[in-house]
Amino acid sequence: MRLALTCLLIAAATSAPTVAHADGELLLRGNYWRDRNTRIIAPEAVVRKTTPGGTTVEASYLLDAITSASVSAGVLGDSLFTELRNEVGGRIAQVVGPATLSALYRYSTESDYWAHTAGGGVLVDLFKKNLTLGANWVYSRADIARRVSADGYVWAHGREPNVRNYDNSALETHFISLSAAQVLSQRALLTVGVDFANLDGYQANPYRSAIVSGSPVKEVLPSYRLRVAVAAGVRWTPVYHRGLVDHLTLYGGYRFYGDAWDVKAHTPEVRVYLGLGPTELRFTVRYHTQTAAYFYSPRGVYNTPFSDRNLCKEGCYTSDSKLSAFDSVFGELRFSLQLRAIFGSRNAASRWLGGGNAGVSAGYYANDGDADLQFGHAWVGGLDLALPL
Repeated sequence: MRLALTCLLIAAATSAPTVAHADGELLLRGNYWRDRNTRIIAPEAVVRKTTPGGTTVEASYLLDAITSASVSAGVLGDSLFTELRNEVGGRIAQVVGPATLSALYRYSTESDYWAHTAGGGVLVDLFKKNLTLGANWVYSRADIARRVSADGYVWAHGREPNVRNYDNSALETHFISLSAAQVLSQRALLTVGVDFANLDGYQANPYRSAIVSGSPVKEVLPSYRLRVAVAAGVRWTPVYHRGLVDHLTLYGGYRFYGDAWDVKAHTPEVRVYLGLGPTELRFTVRYHTQTAAYFYSPRGVYNTPFSDRNLCKEGCYTSDSKLSAFDSVFGELRFSLQLRAIFGSRNAASRWLGGGNAGVSAGYYANDGDADLQFGHAWVGGLDLALPL
């Protein structure tokens, strides 16, 4: 699950056009997540530089500090632990006529998880930049283990670390993203996209268990999963540079998701952007509803192992409520400030700081069903600072 989400974020970063306010940029972000069992603090730094020849080079570092009631981040654990995930990455892009070609690489590591991600993409501007088409491909390979002591682990399928053949504990993902952005008018923009993810390999959590015939059994999930998502959205700015209002922009979007495990999800979303002088307020409301995976049993309790002739030939069972049927509502408020309002242009240092932008956000997830029973509701927050280089 987390690897697929990483691929989605990477593809979004490589497919979205970047508005360059300077030849370079330093981005500092801090993200926060807190639910009933888990707390995540994730600082990130990104350095980006663009040359006069249209070459953009980017380097990034991300640290996830995860404190949870169990390694599976669920209700079955009985002790606290802290896990650190380090991720380093690089990206390069080159403008060639109306097209922008890009390539990226990421390496992510924990004490029981190692992932390499690489990919490339292309953006093409057509009809005087009124239409932008994008395509991306990302490949990831993750090797997954289970810790058995403070400094020891076995592969997720139980093999010792010195055994070379550990492919059964690996997950390979191919991710393809296609996107289009069409200018509808001077103040309206339509975006559409479709994503395909083909996951093949170990997809369970080696620490999570389910109750089968009254006893806890290590989770088993199908080794293959095809995921498809289709999304569309419209941005409209009815007010622009009118009195105290710099801009008022409305966004409405919808995303449909389906996969080979019979999970189907509908996610509509509404955002409002209000610019007042050097400040901007953004309000987001998102609703998500999904069906359960065909092998999911309520609360992860099975009278007998679930099996069929397709993906679960030897029996599948899980207590992961993210595979259950549930609804959730997400609301977020973000405030951003152009730092010129504070620093002005008195000297070189203040001009540099004044060219930056700072933001803070806070949001809340409300879940129902098994997702509420296992994780409860969640608070999220973020801080970000962008400075020119």
